[in-house]
Amino acid sequence: MPTLYLVSNSLGDDRDLPPRTKELLETADLILGEEHRTTSTLLKKLGISRSFEICNEHTSEEELEELGLKLAQTQLTCIISDSGSPGLEDPARRLVPIAWDMGVEVKSAPGPTAAIAALTSSGFQSSPFTFLGFLPREQKEREKEIKIYLGLGHTLVFYETPYRTKNLLESLAKLVPSDRRIFLSLGISTESEQNFRGTAKEVFLKAAKVPKLPPVFVIEEKKQKHYR
Repeated sequence: MPTLYLVSNSLGDDRDLPPRTKELLETADLILGEEHRTTSTLLKKLGISRSFEICNEHTSEEELEELGLKLAQTQLTCIISDSGSPGLEDPARRLVPIAWDMGVEVKSAPGPTAAIAALTSSGFQSSPFTFLGFLPREQKEREKEIKIYLGLGHTLVFYETPYRTKNLLESLAKLVPSDRRIFLSLGISTESEQNFRGTAKEVFLKAAKVPKLPPVFVIEEKKQKHYR
């Protein structure tokens, strides 16, 4: 039966690369990568001399449908993201529904996920938590969305691009109440990893001038009031 495997990459330290990743990529009939440079570098490190195709945010809906047809005719396809496990805020999430619709079985080879790594490191309540992916780029829309999700009272986890970290910290310092701390992890699982925990204003002051590293934000759950 045609199968699509979601194959995990490391988050930055090659020692975290799951052993099964090499095994699957070596036996795959078709490999899909997110970016040419990172996929090519990974295959070279693993000693795999294979061609591959690209599936990323620039892949059109028509091209995705064509890929779906190809998956249905391929025994084993592997898709690997630039970092972490495919399917969370990367192109695999667009391809997976198409694969199911085409009768392709979808399986996962689990591995590191930045969102979960940051959540567990934060020390905040993990049940329930809400994963927001990437917030809107435009400040007004971004702050509107933050207000809505703060109202849930859940622990919140979300990504941002390195060059917008400071702007997002400014928004959080303005919107997150002082009784809900935040956790910011920069460059998870790399030698340059830095973590900050405190009120949004405290973290803004500490982290505003740090190097531009991939960030993951976690906002603490709203504390429940207990009445006697």
